[in-house]
Amino acid sequence: MYKFSKYNSIIPLSDTISAVYNSKEDKCIVIKRDLEGYFKLPILDLEKNHPSIYQNLLDINAIVDHNRDELQEVIQRSKEVDYSDKTYRLIINPTMNCNFKCWYCYESHIVGSKMSNEGVNKIIKFIDKTLEKNQNLNSFDLSFFGGEPLMYYSKVTEPIINHYRTKYQDYSHINFTISFTTNAYLLNDRMVNHLTYDNDSKFFQITLDGGREEHNKVRVAQKEEGSYDKIIDSIKRLLREKISVLIRINYTAENIDSTKEIVNDLIDLNEEDRSYLSISFHQVWQDIEVNNIDDKVKEVMELYQKHNLIPKGEETELLEGLANPCYADKKNEAVINYNGDVYKCTARDFTKENKYGELNDEGEIEWNEKILTWEELKIQSKACQNCRILPLCGGGCHQINLEAKGLDKCQMGYDNEKKDEVIMNRLEKLFFHEA
Repeated sequence: MYKFSKYNSIIPLSDTISAVYNSKEDKCIVIKRDLEGYFKLPILDLEKNHPSIYQNLLDINAIVDHNRDELQEVIQRSKEVDYSDKTYRLIINPTMNCNFKCWYCYESHIVGSKMSNEGVNKIIKFIDKTLEKNQNLNSFDLSFFGGEPLMYYSKVTEPIINHYRTKYQDYSHINFTISFTTNAYLLNDRMVNHLTYDNDSKFFQITLDGGREEHNKVRVAQKEEGSYDKIIDSIKRLLREKISVLIRINYTAENIDSTKEIVNDLIDLNEEDRSYLSISFHQVWQDIEVNNIDDKVKEVMELYQKHNLIPKGEETELLEGLANPCYADKKNEAVINYNGDVYKCTARDFTKENKYGELNDEGEIEWNEKILTWEELKIQSKACQNCRILPLCGGGCHQINLEAKGLDKCQMGYDNEKKDEVIMNRLEKLFFHEA
């Protein structure tokens, strides 16, 4: 006995043809539209009248054994990704202080906060023990967040990196990386020289808030009027040193037009420097309900593509939450605050209420009971379990699911029309463009 997969969708491609897409297998076949009715009839009718289509559907698992539990297979796949012992990501907040006061920032900046020498030593012990205990690691990312992670660089960040680098030789099979999420305003020659001293992979995420004038309204340096030009200079300096940079452009209805101006400050980059640059657009979350700016965003993206700052086809982001989930979903991930408190997510304020444990004097994390809720939370809502694009979405943001626990609805707010749009984006990018 067979049944149609619960992860099938029929997407019209024209007046005459449709795609039968299976999100679990990420595969599709094309059928005539007048055959869509067979998907509402017993499978035997399809097998009898159209055996070749029937076989093609079997081949992509759009037709499966009646006893097959596809949901559990998706959950198991999710666990295999989230519980992989191949990678580790350690995120460190050297401080909760910041040199900027952006209006949309969710964090409570704590003036004078700084990781102590004892805290640095705990981190060093933690790195050692993590490498000793995780014998199957093939990648380790040491990431600095905050606050502004370039503050107190010589006292906190530099000694941690120096110790981290002593592990490269003993663990030569591991790909070690160093990354920063920073406004880059404080970047100086000494930091750059320190970072480029060793031949390791480095990555910076740096935010701009529109063109020069709009950006400087948001990111006002404490002692000077503007920060835009200095940040652009920092970006170019990093690129010249072959350090990868992602420019995150935060846009609102008010500043979207000004983001076109950033192009003028990047078009002088040579081809090699551009190879280390990527650009990503994100709507500021407090502005998310603002309508009628999609056309403007598309226009801006096309301008960046015209100047080879964004590859063509990158205007649509694929939904890959199951195969490539948020770092916070991973078991082998921890965020350690300047005071030793441990978290999983960087997208919420680092309060006592939100913490998941503490780093003890031996360099070990003592998790609290909240970690059990975190581990058991994923794909628990009925809305997720009955969703035809679950294998693409993966259940959405862990943190939002935690805060909405018990609410049986799609946290992404997707209706059937939006789900079809997600699938169409995938069909275009994965199949039609490659063809």
